[in-house]
Amino acid sequence: MQLDRLDLNLLVALDVLLAERSVTVAVNCLHLSQSATSSALGRLRDYFDDRLLVNQGRVTVLTERGRGLIGPVRDVLDGIRDTLSIGS
Repeated sequence: MQLDRLDLNLLVALDVLLAERSVTVAVNCLHLSQSATSSALGRLRDYFDDRLLVNQGRVTVLTERGRGLIGPVRDVLDGIRDTLSIGS
């Protein structure tokens, strides 16, 4: 994985997608269109070489990789938020 291939805004989308387990719900949280959110998920799937979220019948579940990313992604975003809030 190469960090220069990852738009850091995708981490925000990934955080919401993993938490909500729904593109439709993530659309409202991210204030993006369905198309933009689906596109972000597609780019994340390419980057991580994993489906991350999969439909199983009427339920969307996280893959093992998706589950494993929940904590680390949240930690990275919290660290960025903390860094940016210093001095403000």
